Amino acid sequence: MVRLSSGGLSSLQPRREFLLDYIRSSEKSFSGSKDIDEPHKYLLGMYHADELIGCAAVKTQIGVDSPFINFDIIGEGLDQFLVASSRFKGATEVGSLFLHPDYRAYGLGKYLAKARYMLMAAEPWRFGDTIIAELRGICGAKGSPLYDYLFKDRLEKTFLEADTEYYDRNPDALGDIVPIGRIDVSRFPLEVRASLAQPHPSGKGALRMLQNEGFIFSGTIDLFDAGPIVYAHRDTIRTVMERHSGAVAVTAALPVGTPYLICAGNVADFRAVVTSATENSDGIVISDKPFNRLSLKPGETASYWTDPKNKKIKPKSLVKAHL
Repeated sequence: MVRLSSGGLSSLQPRREFLLDYIRSSEKSFSGSKDIDEPHKYLLGMYHADELIGCAAVKTQIGVDSPFINFDIIGEGLDQFLVASSRFKGATEVGSLFLHPDYRAYGLGKYLAKARYMLMAAEPWRFGDTIIAELRGICGAKGSPLYDYLFKDRLEKTFLEADTEYYDRNPDALGDIVPIGRIDVSRFPLEVRASLAQPHPSGKGALRMLQNEGFIFSGTIDLFDAGPIVYAHRDTIRTVMERHSGAVAVTAALPVGTPYLICAGNVADFRAVVTSATENSDGIVISDKPFNRLSLKPGETASYWTDPKNKKIKPKSLVKAHL
């Protein structure tokens, strides 16, 4: 699935050992450690039946174990310049969002992204006040304008080679390549200037989703591909503010209703489903299959979210998924 990303997604590199380490780190984080000063990675997998179709993640305390260095854009016009920065050290990051192309037509990516915010809302104290998202910039197998201009000749590596090597932000290695002082943007070729803070074409939908949640551009870009970093306050993210909580009732028949994202448990036992449901005075009604996925007992409570703009759908028209 990761190979379908076509490269440039630093946190989802198509290397077996890298992904295994990511999963092991996530398992450790989901075990329920209460040390919030220690960095944690929470990797969510979305399944349709038993097939993995997508993933998304939340990472805490970024830049604590290893540097998280980017460029701040300062000034404007002919006086604009870049300066290396670690301003988001200690923040929480949402990322690793990827949905298999075969399932994108069903609108599941929106719910996959929102599951991260529902996870944070389950135990907010585990996550930082500032939430950021680092969007993939203008890059690919052929390179990246900013990287090719500033780093390629110095490092004698392609963009993808460097992105792989420096992803873990080795303090010594990264410290040797980060430019010191201000870098005048007016001297950049037009192609490089145009790439600053621009998302990759494939990430424009993700940017719109983030903006709809209340994220705004931070004025900081990725060190290599110049992708924009956006941020929001944890408790003002739209999904967090719009979520509801209530008892979950079960019915043998699949309700004719709107698609809901329904979440149960705290971090250590977090579960979520995307399914058709209806609301009643006490909470929400769903069919037995998604109810069982949530490992609930009749009458237990769950958090849920639905788009107020959604229209009612026929039961068979929704592709059900769980995380």
